[in-house]
Amino acid sequence: MTDILQNSASSLAGQEAPQNLKFEREDWSLFRTVEGLEQKAGVAKHKLSRLVVKELADNGLDSGAEVRVGRLPKGSYFIEDGGPGIDGAPEEIARLFSIARPMVSTKLLRLPSRGALGNGLRVVAGAILASSGSLVVITHNKRIVLRPERDGRTTVVNVKAVKFTVGTRVEISFGPAIPSDEGTLSWANFALRLAGNGKTYTGKSSPHWYDAPQFHELLYASGNTPVRELIAELDGCSGGKAGEIVAAAGLARALCSSVTRPQAEKLLAVARANSKPVTPRRLGAVGPEMFDSYAYARSCGVVEFGAAEPYAAIPFVVEAWAEADAVDTSLTVCVNRTPITGETEAARNKRDIDAFGCGLAHTIAQAPKEAEFDIWLNITTPYMPVTSDGKAPDLMPFYTQICSAVGKAVRKAHRPNATGKQSQKDVVLDHLDAARAKVSGDGQYRFNQRQLLYALRPIVKSETGQNLTTNNFSAIITDFEAEHGEIPGMYREPRGSIYHPHRGETIALGTLMVEDYERPVWTYNKVVYVEKEGWSEALKAVRWSERQDCMLMSSKGFTTRAARDLIDKLAKHDEPVTIFCVHDADASGPMIHQTFQEATKARGARKIEIINLGLEPWEAIEMGLEVEEVERGDKRKPVADYVLEREDLAPDGNTWEEWLQTHRVELNAMTTPQFIEWLDGKMAPYGKLVPPLEVLEAELAERIEQKVRAAVTERILREAGFENQVAEAVAAIEKPNGEALADGIKDLFEQEPDREWRDHIEAEAKTALREAAE
Repeated sequence: MTDILQNSASSLAGQEAPQNLKFEREDWSLFRTVEGLEQKAGVAKHKLSRLVVKELADNGLDSGAEVRVGRLPKGSYFIEDGGPGIDGAPEEIARLFSIARPMVSTKLLRLPSRGALGNGLRVVAGAILASSGSLVVITHNKRIVLRPERDGRTTVVNVKAVKFTVGTRVEISFGPAIPSDEGTLSWANFALRLAGNGKTYTGKSSPHWYDAPQFHELLYASGNTPVRELIAELDGCSGGKAGEIVAAAGLARALCSSVTRPQAEKLLAVARANSKPVTPRRLGAVGPEMFDSYAYARSCGVVEFGAAEPYAAIPFVVEAWAEADAVDTSLTVCVNRTPITGETEAARNKRDIDAFGCGLAHTIAQAPKEAEFDIWLNITTPYMPVTSDGKAPDLMPFYTQICSAVGKAVRKAHRPNATGKQSQKDVVLDHLDAARAKVSGDGQYRFNQRQLLYALRPIVKSETGQNLTTNNFSAIITDFEAEHGEIPGMYREPRGSIYHPHRGETIALGTLMVEDYERPVWTYNKVVYVEKEGWSEALKAVRWSERQDCMLMSSKGFTTRAARDLIDKLAKHDEPVTIFCVHDADASGPMIHQTFQEATKARGARKIEIINLGLEPWEAIEMGLEVEEVERGDKRKPVADYVLEREDLAPDGNTWEEWLQTHRVELNAMTTPQFIEWLDGKMAPYGKLVPPLEVLEAELAERIEQKVRAAVTERILREAGFENQVAEAVAAIEKPNGEALADGIKDLFEQEPDREWRDHIEAEAKTALREAAE
């Protein structure tokens, strides 16, 4: 645009520019100037040379080849790999380095590979053109001198036969428009170093890594490739399974570019159903050996991306290395083992280590104020959102795991300079990801909190010499989840139950149950939480729940996370519901209601009012219930705020807070008839469930239709001799004998051990019916 404007300005010198003067240019023209390259590549011009060398090195590394980079005389550079070389005539190779060609890339097929958009070779050619540099490609025994042109093409200057049988070598030099940079090889060398450590992902792209729009885009960009061929390139979909998948989606002979959006969504759903999600651990990791003297930590996760369901489920691994005693705190970020082009930096703010750039302006770790750290970060992921043509990543979706990894690495790095002592919390958090991977089979299975405890307990013992108690571990996990969110895959054991009125259903109350819970339609309009489980059985026996149209929820003492989660879920439901809490008249009882209503470390406050029914201490005394004396503990028992606010005094002349330190009255002090009468009185203001008029009318219409349908169906079948027709048709079908069925079942079990014998019977029945129809 700059040169066009300059030309226009000179031709109009001395004249006033017309108001309607307009200019047109192709998008690729930005690659022709240094200023345009800065925009497209995302780096300042003094870093363009290091970006060009890195892009060429990344291409070689992504092919799995060994790569070398180095300097040549007269300020030139070479990038050489031991791969298969570049096939095609010199003119075809020239086209690869053409800035005007359509963007050709494998990057739409999501993999944890370097780069993001496939602009690399256009940046290379643009840098040569914009600076009047030179470009030579040596492959398959040919030395090809190329010259990028302003019209967007790249010309073959000459071709010379040389002895070069393996791989590809690119020789480049930059003209004066791109400043000399002593660090030209630095990014490429670091990418080579990262590539030489740890394990890498060797699998295919997964259908779980695409949302519906991006999967449709992948199909469309694949042109006239058969759909089956593309599906075979996805993890878990190769071989004969690819044919089954496209057939199930109704696309057996279709070409990719002809697939419509609805067809793409169905194809994606079928492909996902036939493949398991790739766990983060399968992606591999660079590992601690990258920096021998640095502390190392790793954190894994899965994040959702996409504009429409089904969303892409992207696994990722965050690795952090940290070294204390740096001059200033610094942060270097890599994605998929190559340095990013986006600018990032770190700064200290008292105890906080704050990160800035690429979507971050956040605290990522804490450390003593006097310490400075050199921090390196690598994120391995099949998809990294970018915010510019220059592939600047958006790191915010990975923030939680970045904090986890950097925080652990910084803590480890600082310990040698501290007292050397480690807290149980530090050890638990340092090893939490590894323990989670161990107990879940690298994310394949659900697990509970006690399994984590048993995995971490020997580690804590080894590193601190102390036993990790259940209570301390629970407190550590609660604090961790309050800051970072729930631990993926972990569930809580049921500690209570719910009872549905009019259905006779008693269901264990646990986190897994809440995840799948579906509220019965217009069955109850109230929920009563009772801290004693035994009372639920007494209430069910006299059909109290049915009389009140009330779901019963019980537990042992304080409400569990599952109970709070279920209430939160009910609060979002379209049907109205009123929640009540029943508790003992002791110090804990009123606190049960208060913590049920208010926020906890791991959960926010309930978005629906929890009505407190009691039993209250002053109420219990007025009812003449037995008062028990309890021992005063070493620590003062906390009581609810509403107890503290009471102005009247207890029978002994003390405040109710003081009275509750040494007294209590349990719900069990009431007889069953007395408890039910007391509870009936509490619930008297709240009526039974009567749904809205439109619900009543729809229910009646549905019931009438069901009965009419049943009567008409029975009459038609009877008049048509339905049963005789069925018997004749069944008798005419050829069926395998029991021995053949048993053999088929054995074959099924060998191929798919998780199936049931009835699955084979079902398949045989379908086959017999189909053959009979033919």
